[in-house]
Amino acid sequence: MRTITIKDIYNDVSYINPSVSTISSIGEFIEESSRQVALSVRSRIAKILPQGTLAHKIVTENLNDFFSDKQLWVIAYELQKNEAYVSNLANEIERREKVAERKAQESKAKLARNKENSQEVLDFVKSNKKLLKDYYAFVKSNKKYSKEFYSKRFTFESAREFLNC
Repeated sequence: MRTITIKDIYNDVSYINPSVSTISSIGEFIEESSRQVALSVRSRIAKILPQGTLAHKIVTENLNDFFSDKQLWVIAYELQKNEAYVSNLANEIERREKVAERKAQESKAKLARNKENSQEVLDFVKSNKKLLKDYYAFVKSNKKYSKEFYSKRFTFESAREFLNC
């Protein structure tokens, strides 16, 4: 099981502040969906905190949209004492890390498959006495083919155009 630090708890608690969107001509505003997420997190945390504590008072009596850093730290330190909350947070963070790791592995595998499937195109470029680094630079700088560079899924169309330059 993952060890939860006070910073992990603080990061979780910080979601009670809605995210602010900025439009230069209008200024800053809070989207309704962001406000709803913040209220949801706020009510979840209020249920966990023991009544009568300073942290519970901060969460339930603050009518503003935003909490200061000091208030967030007070809430985080109070939540650190709740073992059920800490173990749930540890499980959630572990789950997120596993999902992120799985996605990273899938992405690596996909790039490897694309590169393997494009080997014929790369061999075609080499057989015409051209350097792959020049082909990669061409593909990357060409708006029409730049997607190929990042996906590693090269086409004969881009290779022929490179050879005709």
